[in-house]
Amino acid sequence: MNTTTHSRIFKGDDGNTREIAAIRDTADSGGRKTDSEILTEVNKIIKRFCDNRNFEIYYIRIWNEDGATVFDVGSHTEFFRLIPTLDMNAL
Repeated sequence: MNTTTHSRIFKGDDGNTREIAAIRDTADSGGRKTDSEILTEVNKIIKRFCDNRNFEIYYIRIWNEDGATVFDVGSHTEFFRLIPTLDMNAL
């Protein structure tokens, strides 16, 4: 079976980006994950990433831009990006 992934990217305030996780689009059962299930997984990854850096998340804003779903967790200069985008209407 051909498995695709969503790439979880962190963009720092210096403008550099790095992949911090790859999320499989298929569940262990073999079925395709919904965008809502992927969003739940992404939120856990973001929380763990921020917890490891002692960064407290007060809010998360989400939007699609330039082929990615962007997650703003309140730092004003650092963002998380998910490629490819999630269908915001399905969430």
